[in-house]
Amino acid sequence: MLAAAGMHLHAEALTFPHISKRPAAADNSCFQSRLTTESFLFDEEKADGFQMDFRSCDLGSYDLEKSTQMLYASFNSRTVFPKLLPQGFDPSRIMDLGKNPGLGIRKLHARGITGKGVGVAILDQALLTEHVEYADRLRFYEEINWRDWPADMHGPAVASIALGKTVGVAPGADLYFIAMMNGEEKGGKFEMDLGYVAQGLDRIVEVNKKLPRAGKIRVVSISLGMVKEWKNYDAVTRAIERAEQNGILVLTVGNTRFRFDGMERPPLADPEQAGSYAGGIMFVRNAAGAPADFLQVPMDSRTLADPSGPKDYYFSRIGGQSWIVPWVAGLYALACQAKPAITPEQFWKAALETAGPIDFIRDGKKYTLAKVVNPVHLINKLRAK
Repeated sequence: MLAAAGMHLHAEALTFPHISKRPAAADNSCFQSRLTTESFLFDEEKADGFQMDFRSCDLGSYDLEKSTQMLYASFNSRTVFPKLLPQGFDPSRIMDLGKNPGLGIRKLHARGITGKGVGVAILDQALLTEHVEYADRLRFYEEINWRDWPADMHGPAVASIALGKTVGVAPGADLYFIAMMNGEEKGGKFEMDLGYVAQGLDRIVEVNKKLPRAGKIRVVSISLGMVKEWKNYDAVTRAIERAEQNGILVLTVGNTRFRFDGMERPPLADPEQAGSYAGGIMFVRNAAGAPADFLQVPMDSRTLADPSGPKDYYFSRIGGQSWIVPWVAGLYALACQAKPAITPEQFWKAALETAGPIDFIRDGKKYTLAKVVNPVHLINKLRAK
């Protein structure tokens, strides 16, 4: 299954955009049948980001006016709410605020720092290729080990976080996407196989060699941990090395060279203000924050591209590490536009130097996040050198 190092996986000439397939839109109608009285309760002790998930649900017959936990709800453009809602729960306002990547990113966009001319690659699950958030900049789409399945929630979400037109960190960047299933079903169990990631990385390197110098792929976002115990770990490690030798930063969950963590934001709090953030909900056991060499970036309460339709959106109330990786990839794309010769090490050093602390209260105790990203200060520092 694996290609040898240096082997050409696809010898054919490529013309861009190269879209090998267009997955069908997702059908989330099954979510309705899963609703129970427990669906309207949130338990912060559970490391479960899909509690109170009402995507594509008709809630019109439910009495939610006195609900005390709707501010934990996730939903999408197709969710139907009853007329009477709890005081302070405004789905339209929440969806709108969630589109803002936060912390000054839009100020950089207004200055023309959008990632224009930078390629961002993503290895994830199937993409709804026609979504308005990225369709105009989708330069490449192929699939590896992916059956004839529709678009998945995860792929459009991470793509829009990185470079969505209205919700992304780098809305001017070009998208190169490989969809894949990271393993195989065997004997009723799913066996992880990082060999598919290795194959995808080698394909990205090959594609990058066909691109003009001005539009090269500079970063790959993979919202997956590279776990030593999984099959073909050594193969993916070598593939990452090959990509980085070719000038491409590879970001993954649990990256040991560039360490980052995710922050919580109440859904009606201002995404631009650092004081709106706290330690991420999914990381409640790490409420005291991470070591000072962890860069803290927005994670919770994000509005993302939804696979149900090309103009649909998904408000993800509880994020996870999957949402952090593409945010950082988008930030690197901005840095590459601002300073084209930048290296990953220079970027990371500057990102930590320009980050600052915030304090937050949880369960009556005060905590500090030491290094909250400051994108404006970061780009200013890079441009000053």
